[in-house]
Amino acid sequence: MSLSVDEAFALALRHHQSGRLAEAEQGYRKILQMQPQHPDSLHLLGIIALQTGNPEPALTLIQRAVDLRPDGAVYRNNLGQVLERLGRVDDAARAYEAAIELGPGDAEPLNNLGRLREGQGHLAEAEAHYRKAIKLNPQYAEPHTNLGNVLKDRGELGEAIAAYRRAIALRPDMSSLHSNLLLTLHYHPDYSPADIAREHRQWAERHVVPLAFERRAHRNDPDPGRRLRVGYVSPDFREHPVARFILPLLENHDRRQLEVCAYHDVTRQDEVTKLIRKHVDRWRDVAVLTDGQLADQVRDDGIDILVDLAAHSGRNRLLVFARKPAPVQVTYLAYCSTTGVDAIDYRLTDRCLDPPGEDASHYFERSVWLPDCYWCYSAPALPPESLPSSERRPGPLTFGCLNNFAKVTNPTLELWMQLLQRVPEARLLLYARSEQHCERVRGFLNRAGVGESRAEFVGRQPFEDYLQTYREIDVALDPIPFGGGTTTCDALWMGVPVVTLAGRTAVSRGGSSLLANIGLGELISRSPEQYVDLAARLIGDADGLAALRRELRARLESSPAMDSRGFARGLEAVYRAMWHKWCTNR
Repeated sequence: MSLSVDEAFALALRHHQSGRLAEAEQGYRKILQMQPQHPDSLHLLGIIALQTGNPEPALTLIQRAVDLRPDGAVYRNNLGQVLERLGRVDDAARAYEAAIELGPGDAEPLNNLGRLREGQGHLAEAEAHYRKAIKLNPQYAEPHTNLGNVLKDRGELGEAIAAYRRAIALRPDMSSLHSNLLLTLHYHPDYSPADIAREHRQWAERHVVPLAFERRAHRNDPDPGRRLRVGYVSPDFREHPVARFILPLLENHDRRQLEVCAYHDVTRQDEVTKLIRKHVDRWRDVAVLTDGQLADQVRDDGIDILVDLAAHSGRNRLLVFARKPAPVQVTYLAYCSTTGVDAIDYRLTDRCLDPPGEDASHYFERSVWLPDCYWCYSAPALPPESLPSSERRPGPLTFGCLNNFAKVTNPTLELWMQLLQRVPEARLLLYARSEQHCERVRGFLNRAGVGESRAEFVGRQPFEDYLQTYREIDVALDPIPFGGGTTTCDALWMGVPVVTLAGRTAVSRGGSSLLANIGLGELISRSPEQYVDLAARLIGDADGLAALRRELRARLESSPAMDSRGFARGLEAVYRAMWHKWCTNR
């Protein structure tokens, strides 16, 4: 007996809700054969297209549904998501605004509009949307975690952590919400390595342990000397700091020893993506795959060593690694900490990030020291005629920090106020992409009795302008406890020395690693008092500072931090040792 349209739609919807997308699509298409103007089937067929990475047909289908039912708030909200995926942010904003007007009691379009505005740098507006969404539906987890992101972005870490914990309590099944918390703990000065390890253990008990039953024996050929298949998993094979460090490695891998596969977990690609694709043997676009499907893909590809490049940063795939699809699994690069995943065997580090003899019990993986340096930095990818000079521009003495403002913690600002009091003729130049950032700094300036005019701010800039900003800075100040990586390299390459404070965690010792590798260990401080003293003395030595600026780029370029070929050979030797151990112990 044939089903009615309503019965057929109910069946297709059950398939869709259970993740059986092929069956759901077939059901919706059969309904449209019977009733071509069925708006719900058009809409949900568009959602399937979006879920499977096809935003263009999704747009056509959902727009047809909107035309048929212009008062459908849900249709407008999902239309906004498709438009946003296609990069049409203004059209997406209008769709979300229409959804809010049509469905004033629905929190989801408010959350989506807030996320879009946050991406545009309109943080105050984003925060207002998130708070309204929470007021409408306090049990909706996503606006809580997105509010946490805004609070973190302006350095209000305690409040951000509280927002993340509320989101986790509402959706304990969502690993990504929990990852936001774990990443942010590294920014907060009050969390010790033991505290961070405990929080990672709690995350793992909730999200990793239940997946252990999916681990299976590996059938990889245990020949210790054969060519290895190495897979890199990242959402950041695009214009992103991770890509700037991974690209020189991929360019220099010895293809006689390694076959390289890239698992790219983002739908939008750019020129950097195209460049990375040229330097791998196998490319997989995996954004539409579930964690289970991606794990199966890795197994089918016969990957020997699988490398995580995201840790707990956005769009990570740690739950793929939790399934242990490759015999050897490694974490590297996003930030030098732990993942909490017992199925990840190793974490890469160096002897400055993790000095030999220090307690390593807060890591779930075995730490493996790279031969020289954790970093594999390359000069900015600019045409020769566009490469900026490192020569200092005329101007006042300037301390500067162009790091993500989330790293500008209260202890960091307190040290910088002491420094401005110590060197009254100097100013402070900071990256701050919202007025709320600036106001927070001005509050510290006023409480310290330092005039507001002593601080200047730059917002988001084109890359070349960002590099030119370093020509206005005499001494770069590393924030604490989460120091810079890319920004530290860029400062050094632009001739700007960096003063850093080595703290209790590896992420606080990134600057130490870079400075030690270019022979500037004297700029590594061991206490807050020494940090202030080093920075004050350095900026006060005009001749010494000028001489250092002239030689700093060449010093960096001749250091292990920019020896891409040497880094690749060293890492390949590490991979081979890991593989030998697996072959021996399997």
